[in-house]
Amino acid sequence: MKQELHLRDDETFEHKVPLSPAAVEVLQAIRPLNGQARYVFCSSWSGTKPMSENAIGYFYNRERYKGRHVPHGWRSSFSTVMNELTERQVSDDRRLLGDRLIIDLMLAHSPKGLSGSEMIYNRAAFMPRRRELSNQWAGLLLEGMLPAIEIIDSPRRKLRS
Repeated sequence: MKQELHLRDDETFEHKVPLSPAAVEVLQAIRPLNGQARYVFCSSWSGTKPMSENAIGYFYNRERYKGRHVPHGWRSSFSTVMNELTERQVSDDRRLLGDRLIIDLMLAHSPKGLSGSEMIYNRAAFMPRRRELSNQWAGLLLEGMLPAIEIIDSPRRKLRS
């Protein structure tokens, strides 16, 4: 998480992430794969430990994405795509500025242009708009995809088991 270190332990600045219905569907579909484990994405070595922060990077390398994509690229892609979309959709400059700030908040960034005292006193989470943006992002990612449960139950998945 990118949130400033001194804010991470402060419950006031807890980083809440609204999940789109599509994200919840994916989580429900994969739950049977890890049973009652504490983590949705467990370590491949232990069901009691979370997946390592490097696991996705290793996966990309193994699947020949090395040099083409990195895990942090998802954050960059989200910011770029959503900022471009909101700019095209919104003609009111004030609303555009608001969406840019909300997109930064969704990435646990301290939005530029806000004074330190405003960040301390203004704890608005903008959850309704964050949910809208999350749903829009999920729609973009999942356009044309099979439902998650069909992917989990696919013959290819069963061959690898």
